[in-house]
Amino acid sequence: MKTEKIDEIRKELPSVSSCVYLNTGTNGPLCRATADIMKEESEKEYLEGRYLPFISELYKDMDETRRLVADFIGADFEEIALTHTATEGMNLILWGINWQPGDERITTNREHVASLAPISLIKSKFGINVKYVEVEYGDNYNEQNFLNNFRKRITPKSKLLVVSHVSFSTGLTFPLKELAKICHENNMYILVDGAQGAGAAPLDVHEFDIDFYSLAGRKWLLGPEGISALYVARHRVSEIDPTFISPSSIRDRHDLDIESPYIIPAPHAARYQTATSINRPILLGFKEALIFLTQDVGKEWMLDRIENLVSYLRKKLELIPEIDIITPKGKEGGFIHFLVENRKPSEFCTIMNKRKYMIRPVPSQHLPAPIRVSVGFYNTKNELDGLVDNLKDVIHNKT
Repeated sequence: MKTEKIDEIRKELPSVSSCVYLNTGTNGPLCRATADIMKEESEKEYLEGRYLPFISELYKDMDETRRLVADFIGADFEEIALTHTATEGMNLILWGINWQPGDERITTNREHVASLAPISLIKSKFGINVKYVEVEYGDNYNEQNFLNNFRKRITPKSKLLVVSHVSFSTGLTFPLKELAKICHENNMYILVDGAQGAGAAPLDVHEFDIDFYSLAGRKWLLGPEGISALYVARHRVSEIDPTFISPSSIRDRHDLDIESPYIIPAPHAARYQTATSINRPILLGFKEALIFLTQDVGKEWMLDRIENLVSYLRKKLELIPEIDIITPKGKEGGFIHFLVENRKPSEFCTIMNKRKYMIRPVPSQHLPAPIRVSVGFYNTKNELDGLVDNLKDVIHNKT
């Protein structure tokens, strides 16, 4: 039965048969329903035009997509805003907080530049301080030590923790529930970069007590590029100012008193939606991807399969003496990161890519800059066996 299910799933993801697809951390494979609806809608707009009913249909689809996202991450519909990228969502929160000179923001040395860049800009703009918590990797990582080190960095001026759900650079799944608890005990917000989390690791934003979570549509959720989502806890909405304003951010998009300097924002998280209109083929493509994941694949089945496949691959990699695994054991999410003795990751990945194994190196600025393998629910043990055999061959033959 399990074999039949994975076979049917892979039929709906044609690109995973063109290579061994191990790079969902960059872009997930598109499912057939997503590709079909995007073609259909693009053709319809091209042939029939985009006229008034288009807007009402668009807003209906936006709301339905927000509901699907909310159900997937354990949120309420009102707490979801649609964005273009996870980076946009991070910026919306970082710029929306009422910063005062001397306020402190805490983050880690394992964050993506999508978080680090806006942090740097806001630091100089508002005169705030940024503290970094060192996070070890591999066998040196100790979760309790990390949590203790975070606590030690907190002062009465600390206002926000910015942290990844899953580190793109080491594959570590951060202990979000524990971090959120520490933040709230110290009157701090927690903002999570969920680009590598939603769809790869267990997530319930209400259970974890997260304040803000920005997710990527194009990675583990298999959506097209150009659409993502931002979660803002209902009780935090009044504390975060919209960074931008557009007709979709206003409660009644055409009912605006031009004699007044005030507007009534859209209810709850919808006020953070910056697009006057979202590209409908992309929106519908994301919507179909979410339906595919929840109805055809199943969220729990998907996460269980990723966990089991990652564990299977790790055991095989541990038997190769030349490989040093960077991802802490039991904290993998959908990733396994490793270094190969005396081999440059970028060159090694190029060789593997030519062999149709789609893995990638972490950029060299993010030490230890390992090789990264993204293990998706659609992968098979046979594919992982082939990966290991090819790794050994490249290691021993140097080509």
